[in-house]
Amino acid sequence: MTKNINHNETSFLDGGKYPSNYILINLNNLSLNYHHIKNLISKNTSITAMVKSNAYGHGMVPISLHLQKLGVESFGVFTLEEGIELRNNGISKQILIFGPLLKHQIQYLKKYRLIPVVGSRSEINAFIDADGGTKIPIHLKIDTGMGRIGFLPNEIHTLINDINENAQHVKIEGFCTHYSDAGNENPEYTKLQTELFNNTLLAINSEYKNQCSIHACNSAALIRFPEYNFTSVRPGILFYGLSPFPETQTEWSPVLSLHSYISVIKKLPKESFISYNRTYKTEKPTLVGIVPIGYADGIPLSLSNKGFVLYHGLKCQIIGNVCMNQFMIDISHIVCPLIGETVTIIGKQDNEEITTLDVASWANTIPYEILCNLSCYIPRRIEED
Repeated sequence: MTKNINHNETSFLDGGKYPSNYILINLNNLSLNYHHIKNLISKNTSITAMVKSNAYGHGMVPISLHLQKLGVESFGVFTLEEGIELRNNGISKQILIFGPLLKHQIQYLKKYRLIPVVGSRSEINAFIDADGGTKIPIHLKIDTGMGRIGFLPNEIHTLINDINENAQHVKIEGFCTHYSDAGNENPEYTKLQTELFNNTLLAINSEYKNQCSIHACNSAALIRFPEYNFTSVRPGILFYGLSPFPETQTEWSPVLSLHSYISVIKKLPKESFISYNRTYKTEKPTLVGIVPIGYADGIPLSLSNKGFVLYHGLKCQIIGNVCMNQFMIDISHIVCPLIGETVTIIGKQDNEEITTLDVASWANTIPYEILCNLSCYIPRRIEED
């Protein structure tokens, strides 16, 4: 069964009656990835599903609802607004906010039962200055080598004392760190980060350690360092069926595919220029198909003259510069092309497949960026049994 989860007035585009750009979300594959993650961790380790940035472009609400139904205990977002959106759309499980918070936002943590992951002194000061009342649970982030958000290990002891003395309405419920290089073949830096994290935890009063959630592992660390899973793990990209390690990609099932269609077909003579800046000139008479999706929708400009799509189950090269709302492909080798037929940008057609990793490599970037840049205005269609 396929249903459209787009919330605007263009839902008439669904159902195959009219051609449309759309993203297909396969919830069966999401389930497979969830169970695979469960098999990689111990039964005592919980999962925080990272669904920030619109679930890496997949659609935060439907992805989270399905994962909650499967049994995910906790969700990770970046902004307060994302957390509120989940609460307002049926997510009852724990929600962690990994992004920064300002003083005036603290009231919403209580209202929507959101737990901030605190990693800066300014946030601690905001909590100290905030009104008391109901205790606000927080997690503290320790910077063991990411050099981004988090307290240095030698700051934690003083910090906890400060919270206990000046912010009795704050309850520390967790400690975490973030691995910066867990995908590196050389494990030494990740081991160093873990040693710093463990030593910091050893210096913390046992009343916190024994009652708190302890988490560090992203997707790469979950696979490579199962001994570092602690009480919880924070997979993101693995849920969406992409492995940080190409050699294990076949174990995972991609959840997203991206599709458009042929809007115009035209025959251009030899030595015709195509698109802006004349970056492509035909070497022979060329049949060109125009695809009505572009960089405003998340198709990288860097795919110009380098990327491919699937049409009639065959690879067709992108020719000329990608435009804001469309790009051109060479369909000279296609038999009987027709306007309105599907073009697959990420996904499978017949025996061919273009993966997110393929697109990222052609665009000289990473799969995360390709997925996260997909416009929220592209309708997401949910596919499930």
